[in-house]
Amino acid sequence: MKIEIISKNPELTHNLQTHIARQVEFGLSRLSSHIRKVSVRLSNIDGPHGGVVQRCQLVISLNQLPDVMVEDVASDLIFAINRTADRANRTVSRKINQIHRVHSTMQTSY
Repeated sequence: MKIEIISKNPELTHNLQTHIARQVEFGLSRLSSHIRKVSVRLSNIDGPHGGVVQRCQLVISLNQLPDVMVEDVASDLIFAINRTADRANRTVSRKINQIHRVHSTMQTSY
């Protein structure tokens, strides 16, 4: 599973890159046979009350399935990264399980 990290505004330190890679690998490792690439996009956005909010967006490119996009915003970048990786795990799992159920239903109906 290839992990690509793109940062528009937050400073992308070595420690931050390492943390992101660990979170993504931990969250998606059991699904890695279905994943080609994970793009992690970090950016600052204007918050609803005038402050800066950190956004973490993951785009997961799956084998023979549409891409899955998950994002989160928080005042703390690490929190946004962790929560996005957790949501990505659940979302990709759900998508893969849906496809497996459809294929198994189609096979048993013949």
